[in-house]
Amino acid sequence: PTGVFADAAALEAAPVAGAVAVMDLAAIAEGGMEQPELPAGALRLAVRVDGTESDEALLGLGGLDAVLAFMQPAKGLSSVHASRRVFEMLARSEADTSVILVGDFDEVTDSDALTIGVGMDLGALLVDGLGDGVMVNAAASSVDLRPLSFAVLQGSRMRNTKTEFVSCPSCGRTLFDLQTVTAEIAAKTGHLPGVAIAVMGCIVNGPGEMADADFGYVGGAPGKIDLYVGKEVVQRAIPMEEACDALVELIKEHDRWVDPPEAEEEGAAQVPAEATA
Repeated sequence: PTGVFADAAALEAAPVAGAVAVMDLAAIAEGGMEQPELPAGALRLAVRVDGTESDEALLGLGGLDAVLAFMQPAKGLSSVHASRRVFEMLARSEADTSVILVGDFDEVTDSDALTIGVGMDLGALLVDGLGDGVMVNAAASSVDLRPLSFAVLQGSRMRNTKTEFVSCPSCGRTLFDLQTVTAEIAAKTGHLPGVAIAVMGCIVNGPGEMADADFGYVGGAPGKIDLYVGKEVVQRAIPMEEACDALVELIKEHDRWVDPPEAEEEGAAQVPAEATA
């Protein structure tokens, strides 16, 4: 199958037509940074970088005919610091090689720890514009890695694949159960990439905090909700039990609605413990 990425050594043993051969930059550097010969059947080269390479090797990366590079920090290195050094060398050489950030979390089993680790190691680079995609490895985790990968890309403003929600932190002025209502709204509107919805507990700070949102759901009085489009209130004092559906209708009126995708059939193939986005 065209586009399969595999280690060059594995392709030497079992060729795959149309594959992309992955080689270590350190090994290429040992050969004088010459363009390496690809295994039989491979069409393109991808380079794996781990941060231990010399400055000279990293400066020469842009001169290789590689479809992309995988930034996969070596064990024992600070992934963020090692990656920043690699990107600094790429910038110095004016290389335009696309770089996929690889996060190895094979020993992490706790879902919260995995989410935090991905955000720290990969998100810290993405928010500075370093990296063009992510690949998360977590063999011991039961977390669906594809949504997690897309979430870190959206959180760093790299790619929108779902609705963006903005919420206040909640305080004594909050007029409804913020977490429950936000979950209800997300269940009905979470499939709208490019749309930002603010859920605010009261009108004291809510309108200011949600200034960048497309639509706003704001507690106006006990049991009553005000709806906003941008910074303008368009509906007031909607009974709370009707407000979520009213928000959906408001989104439709402004041509920002799409029907949610059909749910996957029961028994569909599960996402493996590795995901790329």
